Amino acid sequence: MRKYFEISGYWKDNNEEFEGYIVTNYDDHEEDGEYGEDDIFYFGMEESDIQAMIEEKKSTIDDFVITEYKTI
Repeated sequence: MRKYFEISGYWKDNNEEFEGYIVTNYDDHEEDGEYGEDDIFYFGMEESDIQAMIEEKKSTIDDFVITEYKTI
């Protein structure tokens, strides 16, 4: 089942904060409209990945760190 999450966080290189970015757990997104491909910031991120990033307060893989999220 596809899930969408709205995330907030910051970029690691300059600590600039962001909010309202949409991520989804599947990377095969094809539909247009609300949360269409152009709306998705990051594909393939499971809720457990988001929770782990928040708990660790860092990311060793990505250029950003998530500080909070909500399911939408």
